[in-house]
Amino acid sequence: MRSSRILLLSAVWLVAGLLAGCDSQQQQDDFVADASVTPAGFVKTDTAGRIIEEDKDDWRVAPVYGGKVRFDPAYPNPVSIDFVTIPVTILEFNSIQGGLALRARDASGNLRTLDDILDAGDPGAYVFRFSPALLNRTGLVRIFIFDRLGELVSYGDLMIH
Repeated sequence: MRSSRILLLSAVWLVAGLLAGCDSQQQQDDFVADASVTPAGFVKTDTAGRIIEEDKDDWRVAPVYGGKVRFDPAYPNPVSIDFVTIPVTILEFNSIQGGLALRARDASGNLRTLDDILDAGDPGAYVFRFSPALLNRTGLVRIFIFDRLGELVSYGDLMIH
């Protein structure tokens, strides 16, 4: 009798774990779908990174990385030919395996790497820094941050003049 209860409880926990995993994957899939839509706004910032105007869709963290990493908005935004900075804070040891890559589509539609953080295994402050001239385009551009396995970690929009 006791062993059948243990077996039943084990089965219940297994099913609950599988359902939670499916829910997590669905949340991640929804996040990726959100990142795939045409950008419609951006967080306006000054040259020191202070937020002037908010966009709740930008620089959110993917569900699989919730509580492990934080991104501050790109600055300055809008930007012309200057360099852009995107601050990153890693909150947990070894939560980002193999680093992070910052990418965006250039004028030809090709996904280009703009900067890398090669080792982001330790908690602390990191920075992406790049020139928007690398993209050879103007207007509202979606910036993506991926882990080394190609999983989307965050995204935000940059207005290039």
